[in-house]
Amino acid sequence: MKVTLAGFNIDKNLIDKLPTGTIATPETISAAYARISRDPRDVDKLREESLLQVKKARKSNQAIVFGMSHHSVAEHAYFNFDILQISRLALEELEARRIGAAYTEKSQRYITLKGDFVVPSEFSEADVVKFKELVELQNKFYENNLGKLTKYQFENNPELAEDAAISKNKGTSDKMNRAQNTLEGWAKEDARYALSLATQAQLGMSFNARTLEHAIRILRHSKLAECRELSQKLFNVTKNVAPSLIILTDPNEFKKAFKTELQDDYFELTKSHLEKYVADLSEKYLAKSVEKLPIILESEHEKLIQSENVDLDIAVAILHHNSKLSVEDAYRLASFILAKKKGKDFFAKCLKHISAFDSVPREFEFCGNLKFEIVVSSSNFAQLKRHRLMTILAQDYDPNLGITIPASIKAIGAEKELVEICQKSEKLYFEFLSKYGKVAEYCLTNAHRRRVLIASNPRELYHLSRLREDEHAQWDIKETAARMLNLAKKIAPHSFIFSGGKNEFEKIKRLK
Repeated sequence: MKVTLAGFNIDKNLIDKLPTGTIATPETISAAYARISRDPRDVDKLREESLLQVKKARKSNQAIVFGMSHHSVAEHAYFNFDILQISRLALEELEARRIGAAYTEKSQRYITLKGDFVVPSEFSEADVVKFKELVELQNKFYENNLGKLTKYQFENNPELAEDAAISKNKGTSDKMNRAQNTLEGWAKEDARYALSLATQAQLGMSFNARTLEHAIRILRHSKLAECRELSQKLFNVTKNVAPSLIILTDPNEFKKAFKTELQDDYFELTKSHLEKYVADLSEKYLAKSVEKLPIILESEHEKLIQSENVDLDIAVAILHHNSKLSVEDAYRLASFILAKKKGKDFFAKCLKHISAFDSVPREFEFCGNLKFEIVVSSSNFAQLKRHRLMTILAQDYDPNLGITIPASIKAIGAEKELVEICQKSEKLYFEFLSKYGKVAEYCLTNAHRRRVLIASNPRELYHLSRLREDEHAQWDIKETAARMLNLAKKIAPHSFIFSGGKNEFEKIKRLK
């Protein structure tokens, strides 16, 4: 066996120091690997040739990746991005990409926040003033209560507090004092529930070229100007590095290469088309719909949904994801549509903007064995969205679903203050909603909730359980994961006998 390091991500500052005329691009790796299936030479020889003939490598990529539709070749090229001064709301759209993507964020759980936030460019001058007043109020809650919440955590976790004091007395720095950092982290993660979705974040992000191309295309047509700006900036910094691998992001280059116009209707029109189509169907048929619901088991905010009809399930996902319907109403409407033999017409209309270069919507993944509707806070969703191999279809934030209030905030007597802040946030949200649509969500907080549909196979649900039911998990998602697994066990008690947090695994195993 021969193992060779073919290439790796290196810092852009080092690339800039290469001799003048050197073309540093991951396209050569993709081109070499694309030839493996048809060229008898050893792969290291193919790489050498690609490196010396970049222009030829780029032409080869265009032919193989786009001409022959072997898009997976683009996955061999990876890009790293530093992204700063982006809002939490925009981050949710960016991080919707699951495959070929890696993200490491500045954490609101571990870092004390400074109150920085993004001001949406869509707001008028008068509304910017209102918005800034609201965010300052939200930030003030964080600043005023962080100390109280920290004191609460030290008082209510005496063993950890003692460990922190012992470490401090031994001369351990604050940075290395694990017990102290844990207690302070718990306080920070609860104080953040008052913060706006406009709060600034930063992250390191890695995309392969296929994922990058998809992100640029879909963000280009976002309802948020911030995301549209992000799309353009991602394109600008990569267009000259690997043009052959992201050609679907550039209408001019696409036309040059393939002598035809780039069809971007799917990305530009599908979401708005589906939202209008679903709204029309709801108004026309929902009152007439038949009672044909699957098995639905409920806990506090979670519902486990069991059905074996693939067409019905996908129709439900389309109706739910593109509206604010409950899952019950989505099933009623979908059942009515299929019962009236309108299924073919329904799917044809839903896919009207798709082209040969597009995948069907993610709603088509919603036919797994275990399906949930859950209601979660923004803070909870920020962690839930990391489980990218599950199908996660989130509705827009809905203040009518209430807010999530950490027990610690209640314990220090700050519940009323948080509720008042959230009420003011909602007031401005509803004022802005008719003017700005989804952009109004910047006014909401980490405490505000949204409905989410999740489809998960048992293996991924086990992963959720092992990570999020662990003793180190944040309490909000920990409670959600526990309730989801309890519902799953009612359907498949034998399959989930070893589910639970990793700290409990040995104990769980011994008891079986």
